[in-house]
Amino acid sequence: WYGKLAQFLQFCGYSPSNSDPSLFFKKNGGVHVVVLLYVDDLIITGNDEAEIARLQEDLSIRFEMKMLGELNNFLGLEV
Repeated sequence: WYGKLAQFLQFCGYSPSNSDPSLFFKKNGGVHVVVLLYVDDLIITGNDEAEIARLQEDLSIRFEMKMLGELNNFLGLEV
């Protein structure tokens, strides 16, 4: 699963972090979007709602996904 997702994110223009293989980022001008992968959960955040929505749409076409909305809890911690 990780290999397929990592390959897809890189195809979409995201780069893996050198220090954490579960972290991907995309910087394009002033647009910054970050994707964090934990097992089969993704956190997507950034400063451009259109780019985030585009990535979510691309991911949902390629993979079976359920959008859970705004992040409130992650790994049992309130955020």
